Amino acid sequence: MFSVVKKFIDQRRSKFQMGKKGLTGSRKRRTQDDSLAAAADKSKPLNIAILSILWVLCSLVLCLPLDKTTESLLITGQQAPETIFAKFDFDYQDKELTELKRQEAAAKVPLFFRLNIKIEQDYKMRAKQFFAAINKRIIALQSNQKYLPPADSKIAKLVANMDDNTLQDFYYMMQDGNRKRNFIANMELALNRGIMDSHSKQAYKVGQMIKIVDSKGRSRREKQIIDVQTPQLAAKQVAEKALTFYSSSNKKLFTKIMTEVVEALFAKRGNLRFDEKTTQIRREAVASATLPYVEAIKKDQRIINKNEIVTEKLLSKLNKYNRLVAERVSSKAILRHKLELISWCLVLMLVIGLYLYNVNPDIIKSNQKVLLTAATIIISLIINYAAIEVFTFFSTQFSLLPVLVMDAMPLALPAIVLAVTTGLRGAIYIGFFVSILTAMMMNNSYDIVLEGLVISCFAGLAVRNATNYRSFFIRAAGVSFVTATLLNFNFFLETANISANIIHSMIIIAITSIMTAILGLVIIFVFELLFNISTNMSLLMLCDYNHPLLRRLQLEAPGTFHHSLTVSTLAEYAAGSIGANPIKARVGALFHDIGKLVKPEYFTENSLSPDGKHTDLHPRMSSLIILNHVKDGVDLAMKYKLRKIIRDAIEQHHGTNIVYYFYQKALKENREKDLVVSEQEYRYPGPLPKEKEVAIICLADACEAASRSLQKPTPTKIEALIWEIFRKRIRDGQLDDADLTFAELSQIKKSFVKTLTMMNHGRIAYPKDEDNDESDLFMAAQKTTTAKSAVAEKNDKKSD
Repeated sequence: MFSVVKKFIDQRRSKFQMGKKGLTGSRKRRTQDDSLAAAADKSKPLNIAILSILWVLCSLVLCLPLDKTTESLLITGQQAPETIFAKFDFDYQDKELTELKRQEAAAKVPLFFRLNIKIEQDYKMRAKQFFAAINKRIIALQSNQKYLPPADSKIAKLVANMDDNTLQDFYYMMQDGNRKRNFIANMELALNRGIMDSHSKQAYKVGQMIKIVDSKGRSRREKQIIDVQTPQLAAKQVAEKALTFYSSSNKKLFTKIMTEVVEALFAKRGNLRFDEKTTQIRREAVASATLPYVEAIKKDQRIINKNEIVTEKLLSKLNKYNRLVAERVSSKAILRHKLELISWCLVLMLVIGLYLYNVNPDIIKSNQKVLLTAATIIISLIINYAAIEVFTFFSTQFSLLPVLVMDAMPLALPAIVLAVTTGLRGAIYIGFFVSILTAMMMNNSYDIVLEGLVISCFAGLAVRNATNYRSFFIRAAGVSFVTATLLNFNFFLETANISANIIHSMIIIAITSIMTAILGLVIIFVFELLFNISTNMSLLMLCDYNHPLLRRLQLEAPGTFHHSLTVSTLAEYAAGSIGANPIKARVGALFHDIGKLVKPEYFTENSLSPDGKHTDLHPRMSSLIILNHVKDGVDLAMKYKLRKIIRDAIEQHHGTNIVYYFYQKALKENREKDLVVSEQEYRYPGPLPKEKEVAIICLADACEAASRSLQKPTPTKIEALIWEIFRKRIRDGQLDDADLTFAELSQIKKSFVKTLTMMNHGRIAYPKDEDNDESDLFMAAQKTTTAKSAVAEKNDKKSD
């Protein structure tokens, strides 16, 4: 009873230890997991679900608010706590400048003056008095009587003070009907033109424009007030015109007296009356018709600077901006804008799907890659949104130009992530897609779309062949910095006289480039863990010979390790010759035979004798040991968490090939017993190699092993051997699923021949020096050792 219990416990312990080492217990689970993963990777409903979720998440990110109101509790005289930039174009009506503009327009309206009819009537009355006084004095002079003028008549007094000659001249002019009519007409003409007394005229500025309105309400042509005659000037002109044809010797004196007479008739005052009401109406009409002063505020223009004193004008401008922002973010406007963004997002996704389906169908057909691409898009959009928010905060604090927000967004991020995970073509288009969505987020900025496309192309091209993380970081940061700097040449030209803006731009580009490279490394590292994918950088790290599995190969199965090194060399050069991934081929070849670590002594390369331990084993048992190294290798790969490409190389590097040696041995042993030997029992379980790199490893493994059987290998023998192996693989259907063409197989064959020929090159036979054998150090050392051993044995016998 005790022995049974002990046996059971030992079995369970052994099984536990083997499971812990990864030798048992995982195959069934791995098969189930692989089946589910393969089904999920090809599931169309899951594909549609992923794309739908991507559309929803992209729409949510696009709907996140960016245009926020800037309602600040600012008052006049306060220092502004931050710089506020306009996020869109708008017009601001400056009340102060508008009022000043209207005042200037009103000031240009001429003053309106009306002719005073009463003054004209008074003139006519005084003219009659003057002519009557002349007649009375002439009558008095003829009758030798003295003329006594009325005490209240200035005109009569003026006539009374005239000398006789002047009186006679005025009398003769009165008797001449034409001269009298001309005199009266000239005076009426002067009055009709308008006369203004000197005191009133001096009250206006020299350039003041006026308009005269006649008795019928008709406005005359505009003229300067300086052109309006005073009573003195009008009287002088009337006198000169009246005496134009006067030839008397005392013409000068008579002109002076006549000027005094006319001036007296005008009563030394003008006949123009300022029409204040009409002038005010006209000025108000012009002022109201004058367009207000509108200041055009452009997008990204500063409304108010940090620490600037808030004035009434600045506060009014800010309030106008806040009202417009509130109108733009009204419920109807927001709903319409968001629906537009969501619709465009769906259209762009359909375009992406069509593009990738025709150009890079591997992404669309694999849900894993679709999910990885979707995750990259969402992460990039969220990071761009965060970058916009961070830049907005710092721009208000340090008065940075809003146009520099393009330099703050890591537009190259999706391209550098996808270029090393899914491929360059898809990476560039996804980078373009993210740039379009970001531009939509920023109110359709064409500059962001253009910069995103260019920087995605150059950054993706730069990092796609990066072989380590340091190279990736330098390439991503360097190319992003250089490309963004070159794309800013227009901005640099516009702000060449403002060095601070250029410095700000360069600093932001440098920070963004470094952050892009860092974020790219972090995202790639996380994606490698979550999606179990491989990049050249992570694969190259597995090429370190200090990896635990490779160390075990070196110590426990040195022959297999050397074989793996040779196969890796063959596969790497062959992959490079056809444009496949040489790093992927190299790493897969290094680990393809790790399953031999379970029973290394059963494989020829690790055994001192040709048959090794298979001498006493049945062919079927030997074949099981050989076949199981594939399953054991996959188990070890899962235990050590190796990448999928390595597990594929381990699982597919023999395809469904037959273990020919033991199959023939079984046929020979069972031929006499008439037993049927199933060929399927001696074949590897597969599957067949699919990727180019795995197919190359499969061929390199067979060619390297077969080349060791050649006696005195020559290029011709090696080429014939390789061609025979290729034909057998093709004839046996081992390459049916491989993504290889016959042209590529020809290149692979040439690479194998070249590499194996150089590896199996011969050496020059050095001649042996038979005359001086004693001088050979190794022979002398052997003789010395033999003599010492003989002395030691003799001493032992004596002691016994």
